[in-house]
Amino acid sequence: MRYVRVNFTFPPSVRHPMHGFLDEGDGWRTELLTWRRLPDETLATLFRVVAPRDTYLDRLRSVDSIERFETAPGDDAFYLLAYERLGGPLERFLRAFDDTEFLSVPPIVYRSGGRLSFGLIGPPDQLRDALSAVPDPIGVEIERIGSYGGGRRLAGVDLTGRQREAIRAGRRVGYYDVPRTGSVADVAEAINCASSTAGAHLRKAEAALVDAFLDGDRSRPRHESG
Repeated sequence: MRYVRVNFTFPPSVRHPMHGFLDEGDGWRTELLTWRRLPDETLATLFRVVAPRDTYLDRLRSVDSIERFETAPGDDAFYLLAYERLGGPLERFLRAFDDTEFLSVPPIVYRSGGRLSFGLIGPPDQLRDALSAVPDPIGVEIERIGSYGGGRRLAGVDLTGRQREAIRAGRRVGYYDVPRTGSVADVAEAINCASSTAGAHLRKAEAALVDAFLDGDRSRPRHESG
């Protein structure tokens, strides 16, 4: 199976109001866990929301396209089941993948700055047509194409380019071998920086990966409505 990870950027002119809301808080995000198009064309979506619940819901009530919603508590977030009728570029964005064989690998992660990240499994020969159907001015960046190996794909991990470079170098030089055969100094040499800098890149990247894994490994939503 072929795996594709894609990053999209939605400028303010085509950004969903609740996606724009994420710009107001540090580390706020939403994770789209599953969705279904109902017979009447309503889109039913289940989100995990990392943002202040009351503030988020107050804003949600002001969005005209939202017909109704329910919530359930989580450990450090909450779950939102929303029913919505989209239109315009956001509807065309979803439709770009309707006639393909792609399956998404959840979560689809929304972050500040209009950023959206998710993985897809499907035939690479359909990728160009699907991405060409994404409406302007939504930005598209293919981050990875390769074989799908199963397990958790942390689409929402927000690493810098140097952090990614450091952990990739760490794998090459044996820093992540058990037992370890490479050192921080080896990573530093591979990415041409000081050992202290390489160590900082590795620690920050590892912390982000651990946080994202644990966030995604929380219990499933409880059947309580708000």
